[in-house]
Amino acid sequence: MKTLKRILKNSSTVITPKIVDLLNYRIEQEEYSSRMYLAMSMYLNDKGYMGAAALWKKYSDEEMVHAHLAYDFLLDMGIQPKVPALKAPPQEFDGLVDILYQSYDHEIEVYNQCSELAKAAMSEGNLMLYPLALKLTAEQQEELGKLQTWIDKVETFGQEPMLLRELDEEMGEAV
Repeated sequence: MKTLKRILKNSSTVITPKIVDLLNYRIEQEEYSSRMYLAMSMYLNDKGYMGAAALWKKYSDEEMVHAHLAYDFLLDMGIQPKVPALKAPPQEFDGLVDILYQSYDHEIEVYNQCSELAKAAMSEGNLMLYPLALKLTAEQQEELGKLQTWIDKVETFGQEPMLLRELDEEMGEAV
């Protein structure tokens, strides 16, 4: 029977402190993304964009799923994840189009963070972490693709109120 000390020693050969730090950072950033999208959802709801509000609420929920992937990985390695203290996200925006562009920029930043996790997994030869890092980067491609589609529609058809209302309705159908 393995002792707890032996299990912990073996765990440290599987996951380095650098990887632990990167995963805890991933948790923090995914939870922050969730709160940011929730704030955007509340703003959109308040402004009457009910379809977009529902979609950004869905995005908020998805970010928490991503955070739990990192929580679970650390727990599987016998490491207690850090539950992060989070700064408050912005609460005011300049409308639906502003939220589209801010969300796109944010997803680019998250992609870069996930890429760093993947690079660290490969440089350390951590083949258990690498699939998780690839899953997170693939999620970023999906997120960027969705946002790019909405942005393309705004840039193609314009920002007149009736066009934004139609876009809002379409966003609601995407939930």
